[in-house]
Amino acid sequence: MKVTILMSLLVYEGFVDKCDAASREFAILNNGIIVRRYKEDHFERLLEIRCDIEDADRLLCLAAAVYPEAVVEIAKAITAARKSD
Repeated sequence: MKVTILMSLLVYEGFVDKCDAASREFAILNNGIIVRRYKEDHFERLLEIRCDIEDADRLLCLAAAVYPEAVVEIAKAITAARKSD
């Protein structure tokens, strides 16, 4: 199952700073791309991370342990992927 996580750049930067550069989670985060989405009256920049459900679960577990600010965005993406499957 594929998951698309949309994460604010501020949350992404904080989360990636807490990751070990040699870890799988760091590699997953670094494969994300910056996208622009229209929100109300302006564009916002987000990081879009596409991965398998297993990798999303890994990110969720790590976020819960080291950077709780990222948990909501990751959990939302996992829930959406499971609902659409």
